[in-house]
Amino acid sequence: MGNERRFSAINTKIRVMRSRFLKDDDYMILMEKEKVDDQIKYLKESTVYGEHLQDMETLDDIQYVELQLDRFLVMQFKKIVKYFSDDYEKLFKALMFRYETEDLKLYLRALARGEDLEKSVKISVVRSAYYSFSYDKIKTAKSLDDFIEKLKGTKFYDVLYPYRHEAYSRLLFYMEMNLDRLYFSHLSEAAQKLSKGDREIFNELLGENIDLLNIEWIYRGLKFYSLLPEELINYTLPNGRYFEYKDLKDLCYGDIEHLKEVVSGTKYKELVNEDQDIDLYMEIRIQRHLYDKFKNSFTRGKMDISISIAYIHLLEFEIRDIISILEAKKYGLSYFETKDYLVRTIKGSGE
Repeated sequence: MGNERRFSAINTKIRVMRSRFLKDDDYMILMEKEKVDDQIKYLKESTVYGEHLQDMETLDDIQYVELQLDRFLVMQFKKIVKYFSDDYEKLFKALMFRYETEDLKLYLRALARGEDLEKSVKISVVRSAYYSFSYDKIKTAKSLDDFIEKLKGTKFYDVLYPYRHEAYSRLLFYMEMNLDRLYFSHLSEAAQKLSKGDREIFNELLGENIDLLNIEWIYRGLKFYSLLPEELINYTLPNGRYFEYKDLKDLCYGDIEHLKEVVSGTKYKELVNEDQDIDLYMEIRIQRHLYDKFKNSFTRGKMDISISIAYIHLLEFEIRDIISILEAKKYGLSYFETKDYLVRTIKGSGE
């Protein structure tokens, strides 16, 4: 099937869907509201998310809003997937695999805090229909060993099993990195079956994401876990766009200052900008870089896969920002403090 035929209908559909995203004015209005319930009322009455919030009994339940927006995201994903078949459908299903890995991370963190999985991670119920493991089975796990045993027979078991007896100070770091390696390996494999042009587009987007994650992981490994260089390099992801194995090895065998110096000379220099706390803002900066990348891809997109891929990620970032705005109001952050925690850069002044 040619790209003109494959993408004509879906690109038109997605551009309409994208037009319903929040505007900068919506962000500013939300941030300027006095209370969380005022913010949620605005979402309910004045945005595309309103139809999913109509059943809210109290207007200060942030977790419920997150649950409903997550449902909205899954619905949009389903609308896109139905336009594709064969290897393209498999790619989008591979993208959905990230929800499994991200939810497993949530479960692992909850277990590390001694929380009851069935009570502490309600939002994943939305995604459980897409899991390759049994949510009903693992949600009853009372310990890490029990949790991992309940994953036996899935692709996650072999990834997590070797680390079940690690000290908690390192356990989450090891397990999360291995889950990410599994996801990106799965995604890279699916991407190789696309047409040449779409494969190049996707690999460029994926490659920069991998670069950013490798920089973050090496930074965290050096600063917070004192990992040996051999350990660090073993956990880096392959197929980055600009950072090859030799470049990653150089970072792993250096120190924090060397990493800052090297990264400062690349297109990712904002990650190590010391105008604001690197530890606090590195993840936000990674997300902002990806947001700009996907936004540009959407704007430039023609009859190729870029618009579909960009739309899903831009929607994820918007939902993340909405929840950040609600949480910021809950904890009393000012308009300007809130802006610092958003992926989207908002221009304009607030009270």
